Amino acid sequence: MAIQSYFAGQIYNKDPPMPSNPSAASLVHLLHRWGQWMGSTSNRDDWSEWSSSVSVQNPWFEPEMLKQALKAWSMALELRSLERWLAQDEDALLLQRSPRNVGLILPGNFPFAGLHDVLCTLIAGHTALVKPSSDDAGLVSWAIQGLLALQPEWKNRFAIVEKLNRVDAMIATGSASSLPYFEQYFGQIPHLFRSHRNSIAILDGKEKTEDWIGLGQDIFLYYGKGCRNVSKVLVPEGMSPQQLLDGLQQYPWEGRNHRYRNNLDYQLALHMLNRKPFTHNGSVILVESSKISSPLAVLHFEYYQSEQELARLILEAMPVTQCWSGNQLVVQWGQRASFKNQFDEAQWNNWCYHAVEFGQCQFPEIDRYADAVDTLAFLRSVQ
Repeated sequence: MAIQSYFAGQIYNKDPPMPSNPSAASLVHLLHRWGQWMGSTSNRDDWSEWSSSVSVQNPWFEPEMLKQALKAWSMALELRSLERWLAQDEDALLLQRSPRNVGLILPGNFPFAGLHDVLCTLIAGHTALVKPSSDDAGLVSWAIQGLLALQPEWKNRFAIVEKLNRVDAMIATGSASSLPYFEQYFGQIPHLFRSHRNSIAILDGKEKTEDWIGLGQDIFLYYGKGCRNVSKVLVPEGMSPQQLLDGLQQYPWEGRNHRYRNNLDYQLALHMLNRKPFTHNGSVILVESSKISSPLAVLHFEYYQSEQELARLILEAMPVTQCWSGNQLVVQWGQRASFKNQFDEAQWNNWCYHAVEFGQCQFPEIDRYADAVDTLAFLRSVQ
């Protein structure tokens, strides 16, 4: 599918290109139009052909998964979110700075992984030298080409590269085993290194149908491969595993992807051979475990007996957890002194920053940075 065919709509013909160093207000307008373009992709006549070509390159990126990812980006680029985000850096936007070459090693575990890093690099006035994952299926480049059609002044500040030579700063995301290599090759220059994280849901036993539907989405969207996917659930003592599985049946999940089904069958066989206790509902295997990260098609759960014990479990998991899913977590648990008093101020603020409602794990707002590290501020500091 020729990418130029996506740039023929009126959304790209209403306004002239913006200057290479736009103001906050003009940048908000630019990014909002970009978000509208991405959000309308699934409504265009060539959607079927394009989405099918993507899923051929990466079978995990099925059309429904692409729709969800495009929806997430369209929501993130809404006007109010952009205004709030860029208002924090309005003065910095007007500063003239010499562009630096920023290397970006991107993951490919879900559609458009790493796109936020590319966007931040361009906004900060630098050149993005991007090494995408082999699983990316060309999606990050496709999205940025759409942005460059709106803002051609940036076209010389984006490139897909095979090797990252002569970079002035680095943002790299990979597995825990990748970190030593990142440090070896790029540790001597300004950098942000990220390894894989997971997300955790907190239940209180009073969940309603809509809560279970949201939790199901947090677990299963993108087949559980993202760091914002829930891999573990903390449940109150007395909730049976079957209650948890029955609740998750509210989410219309079928898991037809053959790769997911192969993982599910493999994990079932492995647990039976090892005689490990488990339950399952045909879509996911539920295992009681203190571990946070779980294999694909497996969901861990752990009981808490008191508010203090829940706080302890949270504090232990906080360094490796991307977000916390639940029903009004901050409001609900913040009113309980025996829970909140277990945190110091920094820990509490960190937990609040990462707390989201059921169903929102995969729909982060534009100013929600991975690992709570302000990517834009880091890039502003690169001289």
